[in-house]
Order: sequence, then structure tokens, then C-alpha cells
Amino acid sequence: MYNALQQGYTPLQARVIAGRIAAVQDVAGLINPALKSLDPPDLLPDIDVAASAIADAVMSPDTTLVGVMDHDADGADAAVVFRLAMIDYFGVPEERVVHMQSHRMREGYGVSESVVERLLALVKRPCLVVTGDQGSGDSPRVEQLKAVGIPVVITDHHGVEGKGPPAAVACVNPARSDSKFPDPFIAGVHVMFLVMCAVRKELIGRGVLPANAPSLAPLLAWSCVGTTADAVSLAKSRNNRAVIRYGLSLINASDRAPWIAMRQVLGRDGPLTTKDISHGVAPRINARGRMGDAVASVDFLCSTDQAQANYLAELLEAENNSRKQVEREMTAIAREIAEVQVEAGLAAIVVHLPDGHSGVHGITASRLVEAFGRPVCCLSPKQGQPGLVTGSLRTVEGVHVRNALIAVDRAEPGLLKSFGGHAGAGGCGLDEANIVRFHDALCRAVLAQRDTTNAQPLVWTDGSLGRRVGLDVIAELDALEPYGREFESPSFTDAFRVRALKAVGDGSHLKLELVDTEGSLQRGIWFRAMEPGNEPPIAVGQQIEATYQLAANTFRGRTTVDLQVGHARVIG
Repeated sequence: MYNALQQGYTPLQARVIAGRIAAVQDVAGLINPALKSLDPPDLLPDIDVAASAIADAVMSPDTTLVGVMDHDADGADAAVVFRLAMIDYFGVPEERVVHMQSHRMREGYGVSESVVERLLALVKRPCLVVTGDQGSGDSPRVEQLKAVGIPVVITDHHGVEGKGPPAAVACVNPARSDSKFPDPFIAGVHVMFLVMCAVRKELIGRGVLPANAPSLAPLLAWSCVGTTADAVSLAKSRNNRAVIRYGLSLINASDRAPWIAMRQVLGRDGPLTTKDISHGVAPRINARGRMGDAVASVDFLCSTDQAQANYLAELLEAENNSRKQVEREMTAIAREIAEVQVEAGLAAIVVHLPDGHSGVHGITASRLVEAFGRPVCCLSPKQGQPGLVTGSLRTVEGVHVRNALIAVDRAEPGLLKSFGGHAGAGGCGLDEANIVRFHDALCRAVLAQRDTTNAQPLVWTDGSLGRRVGLDVIAELDALEPYGREFESPSFTDAFRVRALKAVGDGSHLKLELVDTEGSLQRGIWFRAMEPGNEPPIAVGQQIEATYQLAANTFRGRTTVDLQVGHARVIG
């Protein structure tokens, strides 16, 4: 806190910073990094080999460049960076650039056997495959592609064994143990961006592009969206913060069709914020990959025609609404199962939903982590493969998901058909008949890292705001953007009297009128305060202690401050 105060931050800002990052000398360099502070690609493992192989393919008029990307927002944005770099910056004819994304329900995560079969059936050869946000754990399929003469360049950021698949031409991944790249926390889309920067440099060196070829910096708009959506660390990574800050400025200054369409869907007149990306844009892009074929998300993000962008934005909105309904139904069932396991003192919650939707169980897992404060795996049937289930895992502080899955795999060889992930999240596949064995093994793996048998959900707070709520407070806090994983949006806890409340939306949210200790009226909203149809957990006239965030609300040209309540309890 002292360093932040010495460097000109206000006492409120210094308090927020001190609650999120360890002591650093250059606070401003971490919180508000300039674009020039981005680490260059040179220290990424295999970067020269990857750039050379991709440049060879660019220069070969008969070679198809195939981007094989993950189905989430990070993968979709990596697909856009790959496609636009190839066509708009490197001059590759559009017909030579193909992008594929795995189908979450039918094909699962990664370069799966189904993805390989589809690629072999559809893609013209010779070709070069470049993965985005996946591939590090797909050695058998990479070997299969190599055997039929298809080289693979992997770009990824997930945990990886050794140097990655031996059959790959290159595995560019900052998570490799031999990586000298200083920041292992960047998103998959940014790895793709750095690889494209290296390809540009290679093509300039070969004389294919002029020395003054346009910078790829405009592509950081998509890197911003993917980085924000993937919930990578914003406390440990200067690169992530710089990418989001600069990319958001590009989006707000842009008249590109997808950004205009998304503003309309979100009902935003002014500049988009990091929260608009993380809670508005990203869920809609992710929804398409969760509910169906993710390719429409890429088509939306690449669109140059406003009518097409508007149509696709409405399609994504409809998918997101469908996702919300499925999520509500799944989470309600999952909570009942989880409560039994918590009462039994199990270290990890494993919920099997035979009628669940594998595209949504990751969100349900996150909801259970929030509710019960311990690691969760939510399992649903794998579409088209009877007897198999896929799972999404989410975790709490002190439990590393991928390390837990590695421990399960070592303790029970063959139990997991597939697995992958990183510190905060992961996925796996197994036989339905082995769910009990998996649950036991996962509990043991979690306990080896931390005792969670008595864990409770935590409410994180920066304490009392200590001053009157106003737009000046929001401006002070906005100066510390971006907020996200490990640099969460500030939350404050204060006492209020409930003057009025009303259930809104689907009946789970409460619109509030609260009176603070100084007698000032504060309006707010408490999202997911209760199950629809239930009695509210608070009542008019009660004194409550509420933990809340501040949000600016502009309506008909007038901007006010709303309280977004995350937790409340009656105190009188």
C-alpha cells in the first residue's frame, strides 16, 4: 500500500491494490502498463520453428492453412487473429485459409479423433494445421496427422507435459517447463497473436512483406476479448493487463460491425468496459460454443457487413438466453446433490447429471464453487457416445485443477479417458461406470493439496467504503481497470436499512432501495438472490449488512450509481 501511495494512487486505490497484489516496486508498471511493455515473442519455445513453418506455408500457393481452434471465446478470438493475419496482413487468398472448431458436445475438447476425421474428410491437401488454445495434450492425434503427411504447429497456453507432442513441428506454449518467456499466464489468443507477429517478422526477413508492413497491433482488439473471457490472471501478468487496456481502447474507437452490433445487444451508448466484455460479450460468444457449433461466433467476430453482424449478434443473444435457462435447471438439481456431499464432509463435489448439457456444466460447476466453497466437477453424458461422460472442473484457492487431475491419472491409470486444463479450471472424460472411483480419487488428490472437508464459501470484501457513494468513487476505481481473475472488482461491505424490494427478471433477482447509515437512499440490484418463487432472504424494514460493487447506470442522458449486491445478511 505504501508503494502505491508513494506513486500517486489515492488511499482508496492503494487499499484496493494492496488487497490483490504482492508488494512490487513499480506499481504503475503493473496496474497501468503501456503497450510497449508487452513481452516480445522471441523467448517463446519453438517460436522460430513455428514462424518458419507457417511462413513456408504462406509462400506455397498450393498449401491450405488450417486453423483448428477450441470452441470457447479464447479459441474463437484466436481463430479471428489467425484468419485476419493470414488474409488481411499476409495476403493469403481467402480460399486457402480454413478454420475449424471442435464441437463441444459431439467432439469434446482438443484435437480429438472426431476433429481429425472431419479434417481429413474436408480439407484440401497439402495443408498445415495451426492449433489455437489447444493441442498440447493431443499427442496421439498429432502423430496420426503426421503419419498421413499433415504437419501441425501447436499454439496453446494450457498445461503441458515436457515439450508437448513429439510429432508436432512446434509447440509454442509459455506453460512449457523449458519456456524462457517471462509470463506463463497469457491467454491462448495472445499466444496466437505473438506467433503471428513472429510470422510477420519472418516474412519481412524473406522479402515477402515490405519492411514497413502494417503492424498487427489492431488484432489486439480480439486478443482483448479472448483474454478477458478466459479469466487469466490480471494480478500476475502485465501482458494481460496491457492487452486488455489497449484492446478495449481499439474496440471503443472502432466502427467495425461486430462491436457496433454488440453495443446494441448490450444496450450500451457509451464506451464498453472490461465488465461489458467479461459479463456481456464473452458469455454470448461462449454461448454458441456451449449450445451448438462455435463457428458462428467466429463469423460474427470477423463480420464486416453490419446487417450480417446484427443478425449474428441476435443469434448469439438467443443462444445465450437458452444457455441461461438450461443452466438454471441444471444448477437447481446439482445444488441438491452437492448439499448431500457437503454434509458428508467430502473434499470435492462431483455431480453427475444424466440429463445434463455438457456445454453448460462448467457454469454449473462455478455456481457450486460459489455456493459451497470447495472444488467441483460437474459431469454430463458425451453426445453420441453412450456410456461416456465429460466433466468440467472449477476450484477454490489452494487447489490446482490440472495437478489434481494428474494425481488422479497417476493413482488410477486408465480411469481418465482424457483430461486437461490449468490452475483454475479443467476438463476430463471417463466411463460412466467409473464415476464413484473418480470421485474417491479426486477427493484424495484435492486433500493432498489442501484440506477442504470443512471449507465454506467465502465473501471477499475490501471493507467499508468509508465515504458517500458517488460517481467520483466510480471514476477513482475505474482508473485501476481492468478487473478480473486475481484482480477482482472492488467489493465493499456496509450496513443499510431495506426501504423497498421487488423480485424482477425471472424472479431470482431483487431490485432494492436501501438507506445507508447517513440516511441517503441507494438503489441497487441483487442478482440471483433467491430461487424463483421463494421468499426473499431479506424484508422491508430490516437492517442488513450488504457486500456490494458500484456500477454507473446511464438512462436518458442521466448517470447514477447503483449498488450491485453480491451477498447480504440480516443484522437487525
